[in-house]
Amino acid sequence: MTRPLAFVCCAIFMLSARAASAKPKVVLTQIEGDTGGDVRSAVAEAIEGKELSLVGSKEVNRAVDKLGELANLTEKDFRTLAIELEADAVVAGKLDKTGGAKTLKFRLYVHKKMAKGFTVSFKDAKSDKFRAALHDKILDKLGVTPGSGGDDKPDKPVAASDEDKPDKKAKPADDEPAKPAAAADAKPAAVLATPAPGDGEPRKATTKVAAADGPPAAEVTAPRPADPRRPANLAAARAEVGPSLLQRSTAFSTIQSANKPNDSSLAPAPGVRIEAEVYPLEVANRPGRLAGLGIGIGYDRSFGLSLATTTAGVTVPVNQSMLSVDLRYRLAFGDTPMSSTLTVGVGYGRREFAPQRGGLADQQTSVNIARDLPTVDYSMVMPGAKFRMPLTPRFAASLGVAGLLILDAGGIQKADSYGQATVYGIQSALALDILLGKRFVVRVAGEFTQLAFTFQGNGQLSNNVDGNTATVDVTGMTDRAIGGSATFAVVY
Repeated sequence: MTRPLAFVCCAIFMLSARAASAKPKVVLTQIEGDTGGDVRSAVAEAIEGKELSLVGSKEVNRAVDKLGELANLTEKDFRTLAIELEADAVVAGKLDKTGGAKTLKFRLYVHKKMAKGFTVSFKDAKSDKFRAALHDKILDKLGVTPGSGGDDKPDKPVAASDEDKPDKKAKPADDEPAKPAAAADAKPAAVLATPAPGDGEPRKATTKVAAADGPPAAEVTAPRPADPRRPANLAAARAEVGPSLLQRSTAFSTIQSANKPNDSSLAPAPGVRIEAEVYPLEVANRPGRLAGLGIGIGYDRSFGLSLATTTAGVTVPVNQSMLSVDLRYRLAFGDTPMSSTLTVGVGYGRREFAPQRGGLADQQTSVNIARDLPTVDYSMVMPGAKFRMPLTPRFAASLGVAGLLILDAGGIQKADSYGQATVYGIQSALALDILLGKRFVVRVAGEFTQLAFTFQGNGQLSNNVDGNTATVDVTGMTDRAIGGSATFAVVY
């Protein structure tokens, strides 16, 4: 009985040892921004070894192509990759270049869930220091003990490149302090990785340099590297242009009168919409609480709008335009492309509707237009807020609301028109953003604006329509506009 029992125990031990020595499989996707593939090759060499096993790049590329654009992969997509390729972890990276410095930002899927990402700053991907530091960081993130690898033979020591070999005779560079003689034999170890908050943009890049048996590690903090591929919800600047359509109508509140003004509803007028916004501190790569402070501007002008008159063949052209400038603050609920944002602000706006009656020969027609469609030129303060929520990696919806605090309404408030009035209004907009890659967005938006007048009865058209100035004939007016636009935007 002793020999069979010993044989079984030996078999169990060998199977357990083999299972324990199995190397975790890692999927490494293409590196965003690495056009030549050199950085990916360096990362692959840093990961591949006695502790980890990489899935073939062709197999990985085929699997990723089925899921869509690499930058838009979600946690569900990472899970699909891991299951399809029977991998223990998925590593995805993005390369940014600022001058001579380079930064790699990694996203990780480990143990069936997304893990906290990290960034690595380097100058030369072929550096042994860079590969060693990256190798150790990946092992730490995957929970693998360095040196574990079953039957694999220990890796041969790699000779340091000229960049890594310390030259005792050479003088230190201007930006590198001289090393003490006592620390000449210390073995330098560079750790270049720091955690990044979630999958968002790294706010700081930190470099730590330590020496064995030497003083504690020194930490140097540098500004966040520039990122020309900010997601659309966190764009530092945006400019858009496209066609628009605006339909205007008026409705009066009147006391019974033979000459009361007529309600009007004009045909939709085509125009052009231009909008832009910029967040200066984001453009300058100055992260912080004030980075959400920005400036916005919008302009819309209608073309070909005119009024038909009772005079045969005569039309009256109409100037119709809108302009707004505002100071805004954007608050992001996260720092990933799927994070919602709330933008609040206050601005100054102008809205004009002005029939050009100067060329009319028929005096009665001019009077009728002034009565039914009076000239307005609003100047207003516009406090408001807009909430934007991504629906998918490619689609996002936004809802904006603003109050219209009227400072002046223009010609309608003159004594020969409807006179002084109390005016207030509201403006709302609902938009759908369609992302076309990293830089371009198509926005389809619908808008509704309404202003309400309460006349004080001191204008010729408000209290003298029926020829009796002792009574108020027109008590109020509603000015309503419904419109929309389809713009093409470039974001940075």
